[in-house]
Amino acid sequence: MLKEVGYYAGMLRGWRQFVRTPAAEGAQELITKNLENRESNFLNLMRQVVFADETNPYRRLFAWARWSYADVERAVGREGLEATLENLREAGVCLSHDEFKGRKPVRRAGGQIAVTPSDFVNPLVHGGLEHRTSGSGGASLATLRSLEYQLYIEARLSLGFKQFATPGHAFIGLMPAPPGTAGIRWMAYLPRWGYQVDRWFAIGGSLRNTAHYRTLTSLLVLQARAAGFRMPFPTYLEENSFLPVALRIAEHKTAGVNTVLPSGVSRAVRVADAALENGLDIAGSTFLVGGEALTDAKRAIIEKTGSTVISRYGAVELGSIGWSCRQMTSGNCVHVFEDSLALINHRQQAPFSDVEVDSILFTTLLPFAPLVLVNVGMDDAGQLGPASCNCGWANIGMSRQAADVISYGKLSGQGASLVGSELLALLETALPTKFGGAPVDYQLVEREGSAQTEIELRVHPRLKIKSADDVKTFFLAEIKKLWGGSLAERWWTGTEGVHVVIAEPYLSGGYKVLPLHLLGTQSAAKPPAPARNR
Repeated sequence: MLKEVGYYAGMLRGWRQFVRTPAAEGAQELITKNLENRESNFLNLMRQVVFADETNPYRRLFAWARWSYADVERAVGREGLEATLENLREAGVCLSHDEFKGRKPVRRAGGQIAVTPSDFVNPLVHGGLEHRTSGSGGASLATLRSLEYQLYIEARLSLGFKQFATPGHAFIGLMPAPPGTAGIRWMAYLPRWGYQVDRWFAIGGSLRNTAHYRTLTSLLVLQARAAGFRMPFPTYLEENSFLPVALRIAEHKTAGVNTVLPSGVSRAVRVADAALENGLDIAGSTFLVGGEALTDAKRAIIEKTGSTVISRYGAVELGSIGWSCRQMTSGNCVHVFEDSLALINHRQQAPFSDVEVDSILFTTLLPFAPLVLVNVGMDDAGQLGPASCNCGWANIGMSRQAADVISYGKLSGQGASLVGSELLALLETALPTKFGGAPVDYQLVEREGSAQTEIELRVHPRLKIKSADDVKTFFLAEIKKLWGGSLAERWWTGTEGVHVVIAEPYLSGGYKVLPLHLLGTQSAAKPPAPARNR
């Protein structure tokens, strides 16, 4: 309890500092400077953080790979940054998501070490806004976002926003309230850029479970208002109800004003679906979506309303990874923010599946990045290559794209990112202990619903479960104990996105009963078949 109070107090202090500091000037010049200095920024981080600290885990990895700082410097000068990162990966200077999170030790030919995410915190960063996603229970990673980092990211996002938004638009947010900071930051960005936010809709959850979060949110809004920003208090939606958002957009449309809506992917689709079902005209709206893969099916529902959809791609540990543009009209494709990150591909088999994917490995570049990472996997995959469009991002210098981005090792439906290895323990231990049966009697399936990503927990009929609701209640309670699980439970409950089905598990293409069928791995393989009778 005291730790949580300390965290919130720190959030209030960091937030007060941010809202009282004017937005950075010369946004494009800031971005261009770091695009030009990508290689020198990387080398400075290697010299000042990795090779200067004998306890840094990467120092051990470089030693095992027999690479010195001088070797890295020569390779970058001779071959370029991405080619050097490819060579480092082949030499073992890389981390899987489970290794980075400390769920498995880092084993190489030189030996073995145990790490935790805190081992990668940038020692050059001091002060700022602490960010973590886990609302309660479980181990969470706190990333310290310095004031310099926050102002820089805000400047870059403002460049993207101005490509499709004008002060004449109506701006409505459908973003989560704290403990996560994404919603509160977006609701502050817009007035800081000169836009007026009309409404901030949020999934509230029950008052009994979220009263302290609502109080914290109110305090953060009051601080922003005291600094002169007209930020709205959240309007909390009733459970599984997105019609109020669609109605508000339609009201603006009737008045001749188009709306821009930052939101999560599935929640944006629910708004579009509510508009279609109720005959509401929201044509001309722009949905700025993120948090999960924008599949073709989800895109189609939004575009059926006559609206445009822009995709955002990011991760808690990395911040913003990329944005799409108006010319990217198919697939889950974004311009990579090369000023802050370097991305390479690595072909590997996805966990919990029979398919191979082009995993993406990430390296941080900014001197004030919260974490210093080299070739870290986030259980995401996609095709990296040159962007073929001529848009604002390309003109700035963001000339590479990540296409067909999927999550293959974590459940990411509705923006709630839960790691597959942690879900495995729930399916193979917690559920059988509570309700009986064996690990192969429980299977979690992430699937495309009619208007959102659905989470289906399949329970084998042989167990003769008396109440599917009891299983669902237990499952959601266990989810809250995982990293990021508190927000996941709130969102899934608020959208009725979780269903318990008494049915045989699916078989993979290799006729195995895999515990997890994630949307990302399904898109890379043929649909699973129902299991045969045992």
